[in-house]
This record gives sequence, C-alpha cells and structure tokens, in this order.
Amino acid sequence: MNKMGLVVAAVVIMSPLTLAVNNVQAVNELVLVTKSNQPEQSVQKTFTSLINAVEQNNYTQFISLGNAVFKEGITKQTFTQVSGQLAPRIKKGYSAVFLANLKQQGYQVYLWKLTFFDGSDDVLARLSLKDGKIGGFWLN
Repeated sequence: MNKMGLVVAAVVIMSPLTLAVNNVQAVNELVLVTKSNQPEQSVQKTFTSLINAVEQNNYTQFISLGNAVFKEGITKQTFTQVSGQLAPRIKKGYSAVFLANLKQQGYQVYLWKLTFFDGSDDVLARLSLKDGKIGGFWLN
C-alpha cells in the first residue's frame, strides 16, 4: 500500500515538469518561425531618409513621404527646432538598431534605438506607416 502511494505521488510530481518542457519546446519552435528582426528595405530607406532630413535641416525632404495629416501636423518651425537639437548629435555619428514593429490602429509602427557616438542620451525613434505614407515620426 505504501509503495503504491509513492508511485502515484511521483507521477503527479513529474507530470507538470513534462508539460513545462513541452511548452518550452513549443515556444522555441514559434520563435524560430518568426521573421528576422529587420524591417523591410523600403521601411529602412524611409527611416534613413527622415534621419538624413533631420541632420540636414531639410523640411521638404522630411515631409515629402508623409500623408496629409503628417504634412499639416509638422510645421517648419517645429521641424527646425528638433533638427537644431538633434543634427549636431547625428553629425557626430550614431548607430540605429531596429527593435520591433507593431500593428496599431491600422498602421505599421516601427521602432529603432538611436545611440549617439558623443555619449549623450539614447533616442527611441518611432515611424508609423500606412499605405506607403508616413503617418507619424517621433524621436523621444
């Protein structure tokens, strides 16, 4: 009787471990199936164009790929202020690491981490696209 109770207890204790191992394997398989952590080439090109426009204080280039709301929402004065703050840092050099993309309210949203070679604070860049047009670009 005691041996039977011990065997049942061992089976109950091992069952959750077996389930946990199976779940880890399932998660690993899902991770392997996902796309590489890079944006499409057209998205990267758009991002680079925006950063270059900020660096060169080129308002026309900056809004050129934007939808109507983006073009109306970004005034030349606001753009010039942001460019004035970031252009010197960008010119000293930076690295941009793509972090992720999200689906939000009908937009594809892409995130990058900008690290500046001058050692100043990092910036999170967020680019929102819909139908090939820029709906928003934030540098936080």
